[in-house]
Amino acid sequence: MRTFNKIICALSLSAMFPAVSQSAVITFDFTGQFSIAGIGDDQTGSVYIPIAASLSYDTIGDVGNSDLSITMTDSFFGGGPVTFHDITMSRELDTNIINGQMLVDWSYETDLTMLIEWDATGLFKAIDHGLQAGDVLSGSDLYNDANGNGVQDAGEFIKDITSAKPYADTLQANLLNPQGAAPMAATANSIGLIDGPFIGIRGLVDIGSGNSMHVTSISTVPVPAAVWLFGSGLIGLVGFARRTKV
Repeated sequence: MRTFNKIICALSLSAMFPAVSQSAVITFDFTGQFSIAGIGDDQTGSVYIPIAASLSYDTIGDVGNSDLSITMTDSFFGGGPVTFHDITMSRELDTNIINGQMLVDWSYETDLTMLIEWDATGLFKAIDHGLQAGDVLSGSDLYNDANGNGVQDAGEFIKDITSAKPYADTLQANLLNPQGAAPMAATANSIGLIDGPFIGIRGLVDIGSGNSMHVTSISTVPVPAAVWLFGSGLIGLVGFARRTKV
């Protein structure tokens, strides 16, 4: 049985009583899919590659883990291995949309910038419900992997978090194995690479797609009043509910 202790973060504009806030930093190990959307209207050249890495999400600052690194050895259009790193994220005000920027190393080109947009409905619904280490966001299911076997067993289901369908599934609608709902699903508004010789190639990074985001840790960090007022006040409010077992 779970009890819920909600930590509600609220803005305070009072100069006399400055806000003392807590930022919950949630770290996930995740699996998902990287897709190249292809070239031209017929999406010629589309590729779909499974990925796995770790990611941190700050419920106030929206800052991704700068240590994020996804390396794929596959060669795309003769470009050689691809590595994504140094990700930053920002939530659009009053939406479930996350805008992200990451750097890409591709063959002899390094630190190319890729812009991507995620529909993070599943992620935010899970955060609002409350997360603890051992919880798993798998497609549209939130469950607790109590025995640590990496599989959703009977009795482990917690909640339907209604994750979004990745844009990549739309592109491969006629294929046999679409990836399914993702807590962080890349949308049609993902721009892709904006510099270097590969401009125009749109990469899609779907996180938790048809697989999982496994909560490995949750840490609480004080947020200075100035940062809280001028940073989080611009991008919106996320309530964090911490669950404990009894």
